[in-house]
Amino acid sequence: MKVHRQSGVILHQRPYRESSMLVDLFTRNYGRFMVIAKGCRRHKSRTQGLFMPFRPLLLGWAGKGKLPVLTSIEQPRFCAPLGSVSLACGYYMNELILKLLYRHDPHEVLYDRYQEAISGLLEDRNPDTVLRVFEKHFLQEIGFGLVLDQDVQSGEAICEDRQYRYYAEKGPVRVIGHHPGAISGGTLIALRLETFHSREQHAQARQLMRFLIDRQLSGRPLRSRRVLREIRRYA
Repeated sequence: MKVHRQSGVILHQRPYRESSMLVDLFTRNYGRFMVIAKGCRRHKSRTQGLFMPFRPLLLGWAGKGKLPVLTSIEQPRFCAPLGSVSLACGYYMNELILKLLYRHDPHEVLYDRYQEAISGLLEDRNPDTVLRVFEKHFLQEIGFGLVLDQDVQSGEAICEDRQYRYYAEKGPVRVIGHHPGAISGGTLIALRLETFHSREQHAQARQLMRFLIDRQLSGRPLRSRRVLREIRRYA
């Protein structure tokens, strides 16, 4: 199979033998998979500077086995570098894709959402908002979309000034009184509308998404979370 000029990004790379690299790609029409980039680490390689994450690329590859050979890589437009916090957010998104998407499983909508998130980080939008929106759509794409519009027990619409407990397998259920881990209706509405109005909403949404994503990870840690915490603490 030969593919030419396919839209994609680099998720991760590592050296392979003397002058090559193994490269994890995320492409719009072919999903996530790995290729070998032969000779790209040679001093005179014209493409050496293109093997960077988060850049929109046009890629080509060939091969029938488990490890196709990268045949072309182009950067169709300039892409500014991400700042430190945004860079850690980008690596977090990449790590989610690497750990929770099956190889060769196309996710065109998620690919577009990924590009939107990277654009948001480049435009200095609130990184917490960018990540929560991406996480919401990520879970939707892998089959675990959130219920954010109604109490799954009563069927009533989510009320901004009420408190809810979110059950991973079902959705939100109203609670009365103090409950550890409860989330406000305002936060659920903010997550549904993708617009947050307070630090409390950001904190509650972050806690909820971490709870839901950790269930999918089944105990596997995300190194990028630790890096992001350290960067924010330093900042």
